[in-house]
Amino acid sequence: MHTKITLNHIFMIVGICLLTSTIGQISSAVSNEEGRTSLEIAIETALRENPQLNVIREKVKVARARIDGIALLGNPALETKFLGGPHAEQTLELTKAFQLGGQRGHRIQIAKSQLEKADVELAKVSQSVTKSVKIAFYELLLVQEKLKLAKEIVQYNKQMRDIAEIRFETGDISVTQANLANIHLQSALREATTLESEVQLAQLTLNGLMGAPFEAARVAVGELRERVSPDTHQKLTLDPLKTQALAHRNDLKSLQLNAQLTESELRLAKAVNIPDLSVGALAEHSVGERAFGVKFSIPLPLFNRNRAEINATKAQQQVDTAQINNAEKQIVREVTAAFLSLSTTQKMLTFYEGDTLKLLNENLKLTRTAYKLGEIELLEVILMQNEFIKTQFAYLDALAAYHKGVAELEAAVGTSLGSVP
Repeated sequence: MHTKITLNHIFMIVGICLLTSTIGQISSAVSNEEGRTSLEIAIETALRENPQLNVIREKVKVARARIDGIALLGNPALETKFLGGPHAEQTLELTKAFQLGGQRGHRIQIAKSQLEKADVELAKVSQSVTKSVKIAFYELLLVQEKLKLAKEIVQYNKQMRDIAEIRFETGDISVTQANLANIHLQSALREATTLESEVQLAQLTLNGLMGAPFEAARVAVGELRERVSPDTHQKLTLDPLKTQALAHRNDLKSLQLNAQLTESELRLAKAVNIPDLSVGALAEHSVGERAFGVKFSIPLPLFNRNRAEINATKAQQQVDTAQINNAEKQIVREVTAAFLSLSTTQKMLTFYEGDTLKLLNENLKLTRTAYKLGEIELLEVILMQNEFIKTQFAYLDALAAYHKGVAELEAAVGTSLGSVP
């Protein structure tokens, strides 16, 4: 049996092949892009997947459930007694205790304060995770930039090693200078290997914060040289930053909520001192007789007036006040330290953002060219290259310190710098 292949069949086969190839290319592109992470994506993923935040979200659910679990009324108590014999009788008693002094309202207020405290705790940890992600991201970006530069240096050193070998074979340089070129190449290779390990450690830290697999290869996508708007920095002064921090820091809000919680607990402790009123209905049946009645009972607070709980809560109020005062002083110190640190970093960057790096780069190119032409010795190239690497690494360190300083100051203030009045 022979199958007739038409032109339509050929077009269909070609279309399927092209579609398969396109899908493969798309899949490959997606997989290649998976490890590339911007700062915004890193923060978004961390706030969604960070294990510590997920634990606190469950605590928020528990606090919310406790409010819903406070019943309007307690359960009544049913008691019955039966006595046999010629004068058999049976007693039925239904009793309900009523809490006085607004105890239920105080308990609801305590539960609401605990829920609000859980929400503030979630916001506080979210802010801490955001700061940690920013610092980890810029650390990864820093070592990536250093590794990129180190690999370029390795290539340059290979060229110098090759030139040195040629010049040695022609008798232009000594074996010592030829060996020096090879030693310098090995040093550059060691530096690149060390930076590769640092990249893996930085990836490990960022993956942990993002809740991603630790072994995932991740590339930070960003630009160290991109800085916050100069207008924003020019507006920043210390006093508004302190005021902003005292109004927005979530750890201070948490302590203030603790004080509110203690106040509600004191009110509850005083309300518990008021005895509960129990009201009951009685029904009694004996031979030929039936009787009904009402029962009231209230405990007499002669020996236990809940003084221990009241005194302990009053003492806790003093602790809360001291903690709030200490936290306010600590916040002011943190804001001051972060502000001074960022200001110092900005000043350090001005030393690199003039013509220094440009001149170093031009001098290095001229020195390498002169070495290739045999006009200078290898040692001069090594000295110039070492100075270039040292300055470039210092500049990258200063840029990373700047971004980390911004993250530290925003965390100290409790808001973004752009929202500071």
